[in-house]
Amino acid sequence: MHPIAPTHFRESDRIENELRQKILTLEIEPGLAISETSLSKRYNWGRTPLREAFQHLAEQSLLQIIPHHGVVITPLSIFDFIEVMQAMVMVIGPSASLACSRLTEDELNQLKNFIDQGEVAASQSDFVTVSSQDYEFHRVLAVATGNQYLCRYLLHLHQVATRFNLASWKRDSNAGLSLHEHKLIIEAFQNHDEAEARKVMTEHIENARKRVMGAFQQ
Repeated sequence: MHPIAPTHFRESDRIENELRQKILTLEIEPGLAISETSLSKRYNWGRTPLREAFQHLAEQSLLQIIPHHGVVITPLSIFDFIEVMQAMVMVIGPSASLACSRLTEDELNQLKNFIDQGEVAASQSDFVTVSSQDYEFHRVLAVATGNQYLCRYLLHLHQVATRFNLASWKRDSNAGLSLHEHKLIIEAFQNHDEAEARKVMTEHIENARKRVMGAFQQ
């Protein structure tokens, strides 16, 4: 593995992770106004660490802190999605090439497991789990670049895109194409083919953009 994450873990980190999960899985709806008081009571979260979590999640574009009004879960704006995918296309190909030269056998096995788990979840129409496995798939590849700055940037983009992917899969009730593309990505990595890894990863992001755009225009 390529350790990049910080070693310390605070209460605010735990709350941030839990709240992020609720946002990414759409358990807390996009556009919903939330408050420290209501979340503290509902989930037994401390006010001070929750306030810190708000700041971090705002930096990740998952919520918006509006002065004198409160906190709002970032809406699913198709314009934001377009910008996210434009940014993704600019970095995903070179990132895939870099990861291809550094991916370990253990990480490759993790990728295969994520696909297997995603296929089982998709067969049960459990798209929340599909979304989770999809994010983990791309997280491992981001970490495999071995570049902490690139990794953080990629994870930021993938987190923003996660809610759009989940909403799209729920509308279409189909994640098969995305999972198939993940298999093509793994094949390129298994063959240590950096050019092919770059190509199939870029195509995967472009296809994801088209699928989400199509779903939101229905």
